[in-house]
Order: sequence, then C-alpha cells, then structure tokens
Amino acid sequence: MTNKSIHARSWRSGLSSSLIGLLFLSTAAVPGIAADYSNRSDRLQGAYVGVLGNYTYANAEFMWNGTRIIDRDSHNWGVGGVAGYGWRWGSAYFGPEAYVEYTDISTSFTGNIADVTNLSLERKIGAGVNLLAGFTGFDDAVLFYGLLGGGATNFSGDISVDGLGSLSGDIWYPVLSLGAGMDGSVSNSVAVRFQVKHTFYFDVSDHIFPADTRQSYDLDTTAVSVGLVWRPW
Repeated sequence: MTNKSIHARSWRSGLSSSLIGLLFLSTAAVPGIAADYSNRSDRLQGAYVGVLGNYTYANAEFMWNGTRIIDRDSHNWGVGGVAGYGWRWGSAYFGPEAYVEYTDISTSFTGNIADVTNLSLERKIGAGVNLLAGFTGFDDAVLFYGLLGGGATNFSGDISVDGLGSLSGDIWYPVLSLGAGMDGSVSNSVAVRFQVKHTFYFDVSDHIFPADTRQSYDLDTTAVSVGLVWRPW
C-alpha cells in the first residue's frame, strides 16, 4: 500500500469520526434548544446571512500534452459567507442562497517532465448560488437540508516550458456543488450551521495557459464547514 493511500485512508477515517461526533453532539443538544426557543416557530424562515469557516480537501491533477505533471492531495483552511431566503410549508423548507468562499488550494511542480520545468497552480475564490431543500425537526429548532448549486471558481497559475518560455493564466470556470447540512437554533435569530459540500469542477481544458497544447486540470474538492447563520428579519 502506498503512502498516499495510507494518508488518504487516515484522513477520511479521521474526518468520518469527527463528523459522527459533531452530529451526535448536535443531536444531543437539540431537545434543550427546542424547549428554550419553542415560542418562535418561524425562526428558520425568512432572510438570513452567515459566516462559515471551512476545511477543504482536494486531489489536483494536471495534464500537459497528454502527460501527467501533477497528481497529489491538497488541503487548507478557509472562510466563506452566505446570504439567502427560506420559505416553510409546515415542516418542509426551500430557498435560494448566494455564497462566496476563499480557500487557498495550491500545488506546484519543479523538475522536467514533458518539457515542463516549473508549474504552480492556485484555486482561491469561488462564488455562486445554491438551492436548499429540506425539513425542520425537534419542534422546528433544527433544519436538515440538502443543496444543489452552481457557480464559478478562479484558477490561476504559472508554467515554464522548454521552447515556450514562461506562461501565466487566470480564468473563471464553472462548477457544480452537491451537499447536505443542518442549522440548529441557539436563539430566536441565530443558528449554528454544519455543512459538507462536494464541488465538481468541469474539465478545465485548453484554457489555463495560452499555448496550443492539450491541457487538463482536474480539481474536485470536499469542504466541511461550521459557522453561524443570523436571521434578524
């Protein structure tokens, strides 16, 4: 078994244990929350804003002229913000949500493969819109939701190639997101949010660097976020 496989398995095992623990603690706290704030049944409805901290994991793969230059894991902490509006019909919930996020997912290469001697790639800023749908529970103190979203993410990088010299690229590219989460009320207007989201990056080909070559940058990411959502209106 390779070190990469052991590292990936260890990372997933640790993340799974952490998620289970967080969900258990959140669920255990729900009855008390429901009892304390049962006087407001609309606290999970209406306009809201929020701030989230996130941990993002990605596997980055870059191909140049059909040769794989980079294939490695990358991960980092980040921060994001959300703003949306939710409607409720009984226990059912639905609403759109705009998001912006910053996480520095960077990777680099120095050597000589397929005439490439240096390469650096970054993914930092993303933005878009998610559609949230779910249901409330525990006397309407907790919202459980799934999300489907679309948006764009900024890719930038530099590459040095024998015969071409140094090239730079900076593009925005479309993404698709799937995820799930929960908002647990801690007051009439504030909820704690826990969310897991996977983002699919469409094949970023022939666009990063201005050169007449086959290029492909694959970078699907998984982000675990925790933060606060405020519904003052």
